[in-house]
Amino acid sequence: MNRRAPFLIAASFVTASLLAAPALATAAKSFHQATSKDFEDGEATGSMVLPTGEVVPGMKSTSVETEGAAFVWCAALSRDGATAYFGAGDDGKIFAADVKGTGKDKEKARKLATLDAPWVTALAVRPDGSLLAATTPGGRLFTVDPKSGAAKVFATLPVEHLWTLVYDDKSATAYVGTGGPGKVFAVDAKGKSRAVWDAHDKHVVALAAADASHLFAGTSEEAILYRVGFDGKAEAVQDFEAEEVRAIARVGDAVYVAVNDFDKATATPPLGPPAAKGTKVVISSGGTPSSAGVLPRPGQRKSKAAVYRLERDGRIEQVFSIADGYFTSLSVDDSSADVAVYVASGAQGRVHRIAADRTVGLAIDLPERQALALVRTGTGFLVATGDAGAVYRARPATGAGEATYLSKVFDGEARVSWGLLRWRGSKGLVIETRSGLTAKPDDNWSAFQRLKSQRASLDGGAGEIASPAARYVQYRATLDGAAGRLREISLAFLPQNQRARVIEFTASDGSASGGVPPAAGTSLTRAHTNVLKLRWKVENLDGDELDYRLSFREQSEATWRPLGVGSDPTTPLLKPELDWNTEGLPDGTYVIRVVTSDERAQPAERILDSTYLSPPVLVDNRKPDVAGLAAKGPFVSGRARDDASPITQIEVAVDGADWHEVAPADGICDDLVETFTVKLPALAPGAHAVTVRAWDSADNVGAASITVKGAGK
Repeated sequence: MNRRAPFLIAASFVTASLLAAPALATAAKSFHQATSKDFEDGEATGSMVLPTGEVVPGMKSTSVETEGAAFVWCAALSRDGATAYFGAGDDGKIFAADVKGTGKDKEKARKLATLDAPWVTALAVRPDGSLLAATTPGGRLFTVDPKSGAAKVFATLPVEHLWTLVYDDKSATAYVGTGGPGKVFAVDAKGKSRAVWDAHDKHVVALAAADASHLFAGTSEEAILYRVGFDGKAEAVQDFEAEEVRAIARVGDAVYVAVNDFDKATATPPLGPPAAKGTKVVISSGGTPSSAGVLPRPGQRKSKAAVYRLERDGRIEQVFSIADGYFTSLSVDDSSADVAVYVASGAQGRVHRIAADRTVGLAIDLPERQALALVRTGTGFLVATGDAGAVYRARPATGAGEATYLSKVFDGEARVSWGLLRWRGSKGLVIETRSGLTAKPDDNWSAFQRLKSQRASLDGGAGEIASPAARYVQYRATLDGAAGRLREISLAFLPQNQRARVIEFTASDGSASGGVPPAAGTSLTRAHTNVLKLRWKVENLDGDELDYRLSFREQSEATWRPLGVGSDPTTPLLKPELDWNTEGLPDGTYVIRVVTSDERAQPAERILDSTYLSPPVLVDNRKPDVAGLAAKGPFVSGRARDDASPITQIEVAVDGADWHEVAPADGICDDLVETFTVKLPALAPGAHAVTVRAWDSADNVGAASITVKGAGK
């Protein structure tokens, strides 16, 4: 047994974060938010998060009920702008909603029609006000009377899916993007269809007018943007390293494109050189493509997405991206000189605003997880959702108390006491907090309470958090009208002090061999050292700066002696390590005591310490004894002995030649005493010096010699 090799005593499971070196910590800590990324983790209701990190009044949303809809997939606006139409699934319903609203608290969309198809995937309004409705599966295009809701099949295309519609008033032609296969069809005023263009891809999922005689078309699964002429001639505009070009919107001479990239199943790499790739979504990371037949749900395929701006001269720029989710719809707001593009996402039910200067802010945050379609309604939107199916009316929240912001839940990691909450922003903000002991707020949490002793400052205010001590806390800010602002916030808290403790301890002499015998005759150097390297790891939950006081005793004794460095061994160590010179100690086994304290990081009444006792540590600085050498014929015998650690190797050399290993009498070196007999090689006549040496597990070596006479062959 190698008793001098390093030993390890550890807890059964310790996370890597707990093994980090202790860091300086103060008793008081704080949660802090100042950037747009910080604030986007919360819930903006009637408010929006600007790229600058400000929370300002935004869109207030109210529900418009769509009875029986599992999801509301698509939307279109009537020619007079008074009515919005919504296509739903999975029972083929079409709903109509008044753009101005009814003014009632519980608004309900009117069910206009139920088609003989599971999904209504696209809608278009013709000049006479009638609707065209694309459906899947089955590839049928319906006409719907906007007043009576009477519906009939207008055309049946030789495909499985219809995904997108663009209606050209001049030629009275509907252009349809399809899937299974991916083509663009033209359907004339009489319902006669013809294939205009074959994408040679599985789906065409997005269409938009490019000019008077061309369309933009986006495909899935190759994710290529094309410019397609009404005459069937097409050219590729941009190839993306993604799975689908989901939405397209024109802004003057520029084109905005929403691209989704879903994780793909592992496949065998092709032989030969790698294939060329398109423009990549620049972030680290679903379901099948959401526009190609399935609504992704959380837990399915992961996805990432980006919005690109393409200029007339071919320049392309990525203006927005999300690392987890996918985009579903684009809408343009050209009501002011600052033309903005709104993009809906199907992961967290959010709508972001992309300004002309490329800055992005969270504009609408819905309770549903999937925002699927957008209808612009003057200063606001109607947003169709999935999971579950609904329509939300979003309008500017400019009145006092209409815009609120609910923070994420902050975790103090233990029961903590709350201190001062400070904010930068408008002085009329109303800040409330609540606290609890569960990670998700429930009935066991405290109610929201206003701050105590609130006072104003030059650029904001502060107040004492009134919520009871707990592990978790959340705040709610109510903005004071159109000028309300929240720019920065911090919540001070005092955590319970956590006791630091030693969880690993090693004692090693640091030798190259580590006490492992080298093969006889090799060049590995074995050198004994009197210095033991003591090292320990600490579980330090609150990151306090720690002191360590060490002491030791011989295993059979009761008296502890201080162990340290310098003239005063009682001075605490600042690092979890000590090189211990054992030269002045008797051989034997010792126990090390480590007392860990956070006295330098905590006030006197909060100081905590812990004590750790090491397993036995061997101190062995004495060399083995090789005795009783005797020669008889070609044999030399003797005994190797050590008082503290086992013999690990015995070797013999004749006349200073190479060392050769000797097996002990019982065949294995593992005891304090080992006897041996070695047969010498044939020696020339005359006297010869035979030296035998023995190693112990602490790399001590002892030797003895005997003179023998050679007899020749």
